[in-house]
Parts: sequence; structure tokens; C-alpha cells
Amino acid sequence: MLLLYNLSAVAYINITQTQPCFRILLSSTDQMLFNPANKRVYQDMTKPIIDYYINSSHNTYLIEDQLTGPSRVEAYITALSRGCRCVELDCWDGADDEPVIYHGHTLTSKIKFYDVISAIKDYAFQASPYPVILSIENHCSVKQQAVMASYLRTVFGDLLYAPEIPEANIPSPHDLMGKIILKGKKLSVTVTGEDSGEVSDEDEGAEIPNSDVNKDKTVVNKPSSKVKHKLDPSFSSCVGMKAISFKGVEETLNSNGMFVSLGESKVLKMIDHGDASTLNKMAGHLLVRTYPAGTRTDSSNYNPVPMWNAGCQVVALNFQTASEPMMINTAKYMDNGGAGYLLKPEFLRAGLWNYTYTEICNKYQAYNLYKIVISGSQIPKPKDSKKGEVIDPFLKIDVYGAKQDTRSVKTSHIDNNGFNPRWDEEVTFNISLPELAIVRFSVYDRDPGKDDFIGYFALPFHCIQQGYRHFPLYTKIGDKVPQTLIFIRTDIRDAH
Repeated sequence: MLLLYNLSAVAYINITQTQPCFRILLSSTDQMLFNPANKRVYQDMTKPIIDYYINSSHNTYLIEDQLTGPSRVEAYITALSRGCRCVELDCWDGADDEPVIYHGHTLTSKIKFYDVISAIKDYAFQASPYPVILSIENHCSVKQQAVMASYLRTVFGDLLYAPEIPEANIPSPHDLMGKIILKGKKLSVTVTGEDSGEVSDEDEGAEIPNSDVNKDKTVVNKPSSKVKHKLDPSFSSCVGMKAISFKGVEETLNSNGMFVSLGESKVLKMIDHGDASTLNKMAGHLLVRTYPAGTRTDSSNYNPVPMWNAGCQVVALNFQTASEPMMINTAKYMDNGGAGYLLKPEFLRAGLWNYTYTEICNKYQAYNLYKIVISGSQIPKPKDSKKGEVIDPFLKIDVYGAKQDTRSVKTSHIDNNGFNPRWDEEVTFNISLPELAIVRFSVYDRDPGKDDFIGYFALPFHCIQQGYRHFPLYTKIGDKVPQTLIFIRTDIRDAH
């Protein structure tokens, strides 16, 4: 492969035009930009589960907006099939003592709790053998909590992780392989303070401003106060990860909880005020989950990168919305065999949360990433394009990660050539914290006013293979674009 690495771009083009088999070789899995070594589980999976990022979804049952859209059991199947390891269930009292799942205070449709957990059991471990966490937002009466508990025990059986006595040490993803874990409120032997027996954890639906709507979609007033239920002991006994409400960092750290949830706005405010190290300190003791702001009624997503950079492990996104944040999330969790669990960088794990980015950059290796963007082949017109002319493609390269590493570069566009455009351009990126960096390539059709998106490919920085490489393109919803390939050369060098 040294010979291939030293080939000039012109020699490559000439050879591949005359030798189709050589092109097929360079397009094989082993020769693609994504390193095949990262397509298997290679990380140490025996660390405490709080040391891992966890692929997570928000309001998993929804397939459209947060106010009037439908809820579907199939949404759980889709998320689990995409490697999601933490799904959300908003549970409410239903008719005929059948608990239901929907977005409270809204007109989203309702689905049966039993149907959801049955689907979860069937699809939980098809994409990954590592544990699935059910993030429970519990609004049910004691009676229907007991119904849920009965269903959980019946459907999951031995798959349910719910030790009667909490383990002395926090278990690892390896310890929990093949297990389904409920995150929710849990009774302690001594019921005081945080363990007063009240069910309500976070209520994300209540955060939506004036969110209640009539069938004609006119706004109505929400109840002036929340209805609070006591926690049923039989349901409490099914909970494997105790959730606590966030009432300040110190109180959280002094609790005996395992899981705390923070809304997007709260987390960003902490980060903007220089409290990222405080967030990471909290994440050194329990799982920190973040979720989209209540104002995102269109199911849009926030940028997950600042949350990951602050050490938050469970960064929940709306999986139904094809957007840049979901592209980044998909890219991140391609690593480690798609297991849905990624070991956090050493400097974000327990004991190092007081380091500044400058100190971290001095402690860890930095790199320069050189890319020569050479050519593309069989790039299609943008989806649903009504234009008759040939496209004018260009490539946009984005790096997401530490603030100082974030950058975006565009190539020039090639007029009227989507079949075999050649850019032959070099771009350079300085990567000070490679373990946080994600690289995204996007192809656009240049147009006056607004450039049309065609497809993308993204991957973690450390998954890049050097040398002459190809990569495919994917649509916003994750479908592979047939036949299309982009050809580049990459060179990663020590920055010092």
C-alpha cells in the first residue's frame, strides 16, 4: 500500500480509467476512508458505565413534531436499529387501566406501554449487545404503575437489571451486556427528602410554552400545577438506575442517585458561564443526560458537541429529524463497532475534570490534518431537484470538536460536471484535541441564493485512514447515495 500512497493524483486517475478492477480495489472496505479497525468493538468495555458516552434519543416515540405529531412503536424499532442505547418513555394513565406513552400536555397520539416494551425486547440487542436504558418519565397513578411493573417483569424477565441491593461498584457496559435497565425514581429503605416517594422526575412536556392545544390547534392554558403521584413499590423495584432531580451541583454530588437530567438551556448556560468543568465533575459520579429545549416544538436538535466536550454522557437528540446534529451523532457512534457506547477521553473521566483546555492540549498529542480533495464520481442532482441543467458541485469540510479546532472550508465549484468532477485542492486543519474531533464532508450544488445539499459523509478524526481513500455519500436521512464516491488523499502529521 506504500506504492498506492505515493501515487500521484494524475497517475491514479489514469490507472482507474483504464483498469476498472484497480478502482474496485481502492473502493473496497479496507481501502475506504473509515478505518475498518474501528468497525469492531475495540475499546475497553469494563470501565464503570459513567465513563462512556451513550447513544441516546429524546421522546423516542415521536416521529414528527412535539405538539400534534403521531407516536409510533416503530420509532423505538428504528432508534434501536440505529444503535441507540437509551430510549425515552413518557408514561401516563390510560383508559381501562392500560398505561400509555405520549407527550404530556400535547395532542400527540398515544401508544400502549405494553406494545412499546414488547418491541424493545424484540429489537434491543440486534444492533449491539450492550445494555439498553429506558429513561422513564413517570406520570402514572399508583394503580397503573403496578400494571407497568407487572408488564416489565413479564415481558423482560431475566433481561431486566434491577438488583434488590445496589452494587458496591458501578457496573460496566460489559457487566450489563444483554440487560435492559430502567432509569427512574426509586424508593430507598429509608424514605426521606429526595426519596419522599413522589413519582415525578423531569416533565419535559411542561417546559413547552403554552403547549396545550385543542384539536383545531388553538392554544389553551395548561394546568396551574402538576399532579403528583406516590411511587408504587412494585414499580420502584424494577428501577435499576435511580434518577434524581437537579437542584444544584453540590446537592447532586451528595446524592445517592445514578442519573440526572438537564435541559439544553440549563446546560448551555453552565457552559457559557465557564462551568463546563463543573458539569464534567458531576459526570464523574453519575450519568448526566441532556435533552432539547421545550421551545423546539418542531423536533429540531441542538448541537451535541458542547455537551460531549463538557463530559455529559447521555446527550439525547430527536432521532426523527434529519439535520446536522444527527449527522454528527451518527458519525460519532460509527466508532467502536457501532456498540452505542464510547469510552470518554481520559481527560474527561474522573479525576481530571479541573484541567483547562490549554493544559489538556499541552498534555495530549495535537495533529495537523492535510487533505487533498481530488475528485468525485457519479454525483447526482439534489433530491427533488426540478432543474434541468447539470450540477456545479463543490465540497464543504467541517471539523467539530474543541472550540479552537472548529472550522469550515469549501472547495471551488466545478461547472456543469456531476459525473467526474476534479477539484485537486488542498486544505489543512489543526486538531489540538483529536479525541473530540469529528470531520464531516458535504457535497452541494452551487446555486445563486441557496446551495442545494446533495449528500454527506462524516466520521471521528481518529477513524480516518491515511493515504488515497474513497468515501460514499449519504442523504440527510441516512440512505446511501448509489454509485457516488469521493476520492481524497489524507496526511496526518504531528503538529509539534
